[in-house]
Amino acid sequence: MKKLILPLTLILVFFFNQNLLSQPTLLTIAEAIEDLDSDFVPDRLGDTVIVQGVIFSPNYQTTNNSFYLYDGTAGTDIFMFGPPVFTWVLGDSLTVTGVVTHFSGMTEIVVLDSASWGFNSSGNPTPDPIVITLAQYKADPELYEGSLVGFVGLSKVSGTWPASGSVNLSLSDGVDTVVFRVDSDTDIDGQTEPTWPQDVLGIGSQFDNSAPYDAGYQVFPRYYATDFLPAGTIPVELTSFTAIAQNKGVLLKWTTATELNNSGFEVERKQENSSWSKITFLQGNGTTSSQKEYSYFDGNLASGKYLYRLKQIDFDGSFEYSNIIEADVNVLSKFELSQNYPNPFNPYTVITYSLPKAGYVSLKSL
Repeated sequence: MKKLILPLTLILVFFFNQNLLSQPTLLTIAEAIEDLDSDFVPDRLGDTVIVQGVIFSPNYQTTNNSFYLYDGTAGTDIFMFGPPVFTWVLGDSLTVTGVVTHFSGMTEIVVLDSASWGFNSSGNPTPDPIVITLAQYKADPELYEGSLVGFVGLSKVSGTWPASGSVNLSLSDGVDTVVFRVDSDTDIDGQTEPTWPQDVLGIGSQFDNSAPYDAGYQVFPRYYATDFLPAGTIPVELTSFTAIAQNKGVLLKWTTATELNNSGFEVERKQENSSWSKITFLQGNGTTSSQKEYSYFDGNLASGKYLYRLKQIDFDGSFEYSNIIEADVNVLSKFELSQNYPNPFNPYTVITYSLPKAGYVSLKSL
C-alpha cells in the first residue's frame, strides 16, 4: 500500500501544476499579439489571455461581434460568435478573456462566451491616429495591424463608392496605392461620395488565406464623419524629438511623418527656474506627406541641465508646442590626465586626457 502513495501524490501535484500553468494571464495587447520571430503568426497562438482596453471601432459584424480594442501599447480585433451581439460604443473600457488566433493573416483574440467580456467604464479617450505615408504603411504593414492610422491627401483610383454593401477602394497618394475596405456594417456605405483628395483614417488589417501570410494588407475605415476628411485636415505629425549632449552642447533631432502648411520650427531652450527663449528658427516643408528630418546643434553651453521644446508655426501664424525634452551638459573646467593602461606595456599603451578647451597637445616620455 505504501508503494502507491508516492506515485499518486506525484500525479496530483502534476495535474495541479498543469492547471496553474493553463490559467489565463493579464497581458498588454502588444504582448498578447507579439510576433518576435517575424513569421507572420503570433507567438502566443492558441494561448488564453486577458487584455484590457478601450473600444475604438464599430462592430464589423451583423450577427457576431468584432470590435477593435486599444490599450496604449497596441490594438487588436476582439471577436465572438453571436448571439448575443453586444452594443459597445466608442470609449467603452473592457476587460476580455480570449484565445489568441490567426484568421486569414490577421491576429485576433476570440472570446468564447459572453461571460468573458467585462465592462469597466464609458467615455474613455480613444487613440489618436498614427499619421504615416502609404510608403511607410506598405514597408511594414504588420507593424500597423490593429492600429488606427491616418494618411494625407489620398485620391480614389479604382472601385465604386458603395450605395450599399461592402466594397474595396484603391486609394493613392500619387505614388503608392493601398486597398481600403469599406464594410457594410459601418455607416459609410450609402453616404455621399466625398470630393477627392481626402485625408483618410482607418484600422490596419489583412485578408490572406495562405502561408506565409505576408500579403492582402488593407485598411478598414470606421465612420464616415471622422475617417474621411477634406485634404489638409491632418496637421503636422511629429514622430520623434531627441536631445543628445555632446561637445559642450546639445544635438537636437526631430522627424515629421507629414506636414500641413508648416512655416517652420522655433527651437526654444530654458534652464530650471528660468524662462523659455528662442534660440533659432528652422524652415519647414510646407505641405508634404513624406517623412522629413531636422537637426540643430546648440553649442558653447555651460554645464547644467537644459530643457528644449519646439514651437511649430503654420503660415497663418497659428502654432503648437511639442513635448519638452532635456539634456545634461557636463563641460570640463580643468586639465585631467589619467594613468596609462596597461602598465607595464608592450608594444602599446593608452593615455586618456581631457582639456577645458581645444588646443595643441604634446606628450613626452622622460
